[in-house]
Amino acid sequence: MAKRTRRIRPDMTPLIDCVFLLLVFFLVTSVFKQDESVLKLILPETQTETKRDTPEGLYIELSETELAFNGQRGTPDELREKAATVQNKKSPVAIKIDKGTTYERIAVILDILQVQKLYNIQLINEMESAE
Repeated sequence: MAKRTRRIRPDMTPLIDCVFLLLVFFLVTSVFKQDESVLKLILPETQTETKRDTPEGLYIELSETELAFNGQRGTPDELREKAATVQNKKSPVAIKIDKGTTYERIAVILDILQVQKLYNIQLINEMESAE
């Protein structure tokens, strides 16, 4: 009698289980990208108007065309000289920025203050008038 040869077929069930577990693992641990236009950011608006007096520090008013510090018009170079004369480097520096001012103009002022090691900076926004 001839001996019958049986084909050995590996059981595929454990392999399918492993693949399924890996698939579930990667789905659970992956970070889904959220559509950026869906995220809506609502910024708070100023409720009360406050006036800040900074007698020992600097009070800078910045618009797209003008720069004034401590009530006097000037240039960024004059501001650099004025910032160098501030004795107390921890004294506050209040910067009032107009709505239409570009960030490049603000960055120039912030760079001047950083070089002079004036880090106590307060940014002030204008209240919208109720009409």
